[in-house]
Amino acid sequence: MTSSPLHLDLPLPPPSDAIGPYIRLLTFSDGRWSLEVAPLASTQYKALSYVWGDSSNPLTIQCNGVQLQVTRNLYWALQHLSVEFVNERLWIDAICIDQNEAAPEKGQQLDLMGEIYTQAEEVLIWLTESFLPDNANLCFQACKSYAVKWRQKELTMRFLAALTMTVVTTDENTNLNRIHNAATAAALSEDTSFTDDIVVGLLQILRHPYWSRVWVIQEMSLASRSRILTSKCTLDWDDFKIFILTMEQCLPWFLRGMGPNFRALDETTRLQRDNEPRVFYSLSHLLVQFRWSCAKNNRDKVYGLIGLLRPDERRFFMDDLPGPKYAVSTAQCYTHIAFKILQQSQDLRLLVQCSSPSFIKRDDDLPSWVPNWQYDSECLPRPRWDLTEGNPYNRTGDVRPALYNAYNASGDSECPPPQLRDNSILILYGMIAGKITAVCRPMEIHHLFVGHRTPWGVLKLAARASQADTFQRLNNGIMRSVLSTRSGLLMLTINYFENCLRKGAAMGILLEYADLALSDGTWLGDRSETNPLYAMFETLMKGPRGVEMVDSLFTDYPNETFIVEAIAQFHTQARSIRWNPFLRLLRLVGFFYYYPSAYHLLLGINFFGMGKVPPYLLCWIGLQTVAIFFTNFVLESTIASYLVPAVGGYLLNSRLSYVLGMPYRLDTVLATPLDQALARLDDGRLALVPHDTKVDDDVALLAGGRSPFVVRREYCNRFRLVGDCYVDGIMQGEAWREWKVSEMEFM
Repeated sequence: MTSSPLHLDLPLPPPSDAIGPYIRLLTFSDGRWSLEVAPLASTQYKALSYVWGDSSNPLTIQCNGVQLQVTRNLYWALQHLSVEFVNERLWIDAICIDQNEAAPEKGQQLDLMGEIYTQAEEVLIWLTESFLPDNANLCFQACKSYAVKWRQKELTMRFLAALTMTVVTTDENTNLNRIHNAATAAALSEDTSFTDDIVVGLLQILRHPYWSRVWVIQEMSLASRSRILTSKCTLDWDDFKIFILTMEQCLPWFLRGMGPNFRALDETTRLQRDNEPRVFYSLSHLLVQFRWSCAKNNRDKVYGLIGLLRPDERRFFMDDLPGPKYAVSTAQCYTHIAFKILQQSQDLRLLVQCSSPSFIKRDDDLPSWVPNWQYDSECLPRPRWDLTEGNPYNRTGDVRPALYNAYNASGDSECPPPQLRDNSILILYGMIAGKITAVCRPMEIHHLFVGHRTPWGVLKLAARASQADTFQRLNNGIMRSVLSTRSGLLMLTINYFENCLRKGAAMGILLEYADLALSDGTWLGDRSETNPLYAMFETLMKGPRGVEMVDSLFTDYPNETFIVEAIAQFHTQARSIRWNPFLRLLRLVGFFYYYPSAYHLLLGINFFGMGKVPPYLLCWIGLQTVAIFFTNFVLESTIASYLVPAVGGYLLNSRLSYVLGMPYRLDTVLATPLDQALARLDDGRLALVPHDTKVDDDVALLAGGRSPFVVRREYCNRFRLVGDCYVDGIMQGEAWREWKVSEMEFM
């Protein structure tokens, strides 16, 4: 993109010590747009935050008598601003910054983005109309009325807490959370605004592309005041934030899987809450938290977060960048930032992020030790039939770094200062602890549970239920309300069969894992449990600490018998598969090899039936299948359209506990090793390794690293990093030998 005449006619003066940097500001006055140059520090203005949108079909505006092309989304935002904000100074990046990437101005102005949004008197959040629900106005009104009630209840709870001294912990965040939780419970008990239609509309607003942008994190976190704008209504961000906090409190397990937009929005809320004094996070933390956010330019996945750092850290990361910001390649940018993080932290936890999901092709331009931050939420595979798994990587995103800190595979060794050769080869020190001799298939995203996009009654039911029975009430209430309509019956049937297929495939992989663990030579160590399955399940959960963390994440009741219960549920499943005459016959005739999907479907039905597969369930499934065909494709206007959903509803209502019955401990195990596989080393130890691990790969312990890493030898002491792993029995330094340590080069 070349510089436009508009920007060439309005060059920005160099910053001075007395005045500081300059910016351009846009104003609509006397029926036309005008652009001017003004000092940043002494000017009042509002900043626009928006989604650029598709730039292939732009529209034209007149500014200072010059025609300027803008995206359609910005064009409609400008139409609204020209009515509501006449004579107001506005800062809009696409217009106020010269977008010529070869010119130094763009990089210089982007360095000021943090200051620009901090200095703005208000940030205007423009949400594109095409992505909003039809009842967006009612949704915003509901948020406003609920926010009023919530603030009243919070003041009351603060007063009661101070009066009765019920908040006695020394942790200020814990005290605040207790008050917020009490205010939420009190406000929801009285509020009637959140009907099913309103909640569905609000969840659609949360799925708006705006929330998934990487730049929104900085723009909203640094703003002193923010307001959401649409062409028909407005909503103060503080009011909407209260709704977000309420959703987070009531349904954290549901919202973790909504997608990367909520993850980013949730973290933005945390950054903005109680931001006096302002909280600064490390760049490595921000890159992990917002790695699924979207950016048109891959380099912006890094640049969009730099403004959240302390000024000295910004200079540390950006001053010696090999060229202007947008002149360096994505690989150069990521390599530079990764090495700087390793230099700053003197820690190897960054290497945990180097393993990409199984559906992402490795970028050959990136060194193996550099995380690939290019992929985002748009890369997630889309389930069939309008089902959604959300983003399961959000649900487990906090677990991997925390688990890394729980182990100490390299003993008390310290990480030497990292070195970089030829701008791409990382020099570390470590030793080889073992070789991979067997590796099974990995668990992947298409093996996980999926739901439907529409959460019937989800918030209303959660508000009525206590934490102890929220899940059961949601299941019962949602399922019964779904079956009251023909479309709900269709959705449930498709949902059921899709999940049976997914869980059956996952169960087939788990049986492979069991065969490997039960084969001769598996290392059991000195544990009291001599059952190899115990070692297998503990490895899949990444040790006792992993069991504790994952169980608390997926369920409300963690306990010490998790693995024992999971093994018992696995035995029930395995016995039913082994002794089921129908499944045995199918295996004997090779049905699995010719029709694997059909075989996995049967395994999934067996899984959801707790290994029993009661006959009435099969009859119910058959009845639904026939009913769906006839009521939706043949007998559209006949009595069957009303009769069959009623019969299905009766059957499900009377046998709901069986239909919803599921081995939850075993299901948690199946959902945990996402994009990882069970492997065995040459000494018999079981290991949980990255999905792209191969036989003859090595397991390395690196000085200062808390977990082992799978590496692939290229030649001599030069390796490619495959990813971090868990190896049974060496996670606390048992295999570390200082005398074996040597220099290792990573390409």
